[in-house]
This record gives sequence, C-alpha cells and structure tokens, in this order.
Amino acid sequence: KCTNEELIEFNNLNNDYEKKFNFPFILAVKGKNKDEILNNFRHRIQNNFEIEFDEAKNQVKKIASLRLNEILKTN
Repeated sequence: KCTNEELIEFNNLNNDYEKKFNFPFILAVKGKNKDEILNNFRHRIQNNFEIEFDEAKNQVKKIASLRLNEILKTN
C-alpha cells in the first residue's frame, strides 16, 4: 500500500523513466518492500542509457530465474 505522495512519485518516476530510456522500468521485486523499490527507482533513473539498459537486462534475467525456480520447486 502506498500513500498518495508515494503513488504520485511512482507515477512521475515511471513517466520520466520511460521518456528518458524508451522502455519500462524493470525490477525483480520479490522480497523487496515499497521503500526499496522506490529507492531503486530514484537511483536508477539517474543512470545513463548504457548502464540502465544493462541493469534492465540483468533484472529480466533475475525475474526469469526466480520464476523458473518456482516452477521447478512445484514439480
């Protein structure tokens, strides 16, 4: 649950991020609370394109790995 101020900041960061990088903010959020996610957003929006594109790819890999591990655990 977010406060109104946090929700506004998330929306603003999301819009600014997509304008700057031309792709959505990607973060493996499992195990993270809203403060960690928001702080990650605040930090990463300051990156240049190359650094952030690499980080976004790393986050996609983390998400895929977490999902694959969940699938393998249930079988």
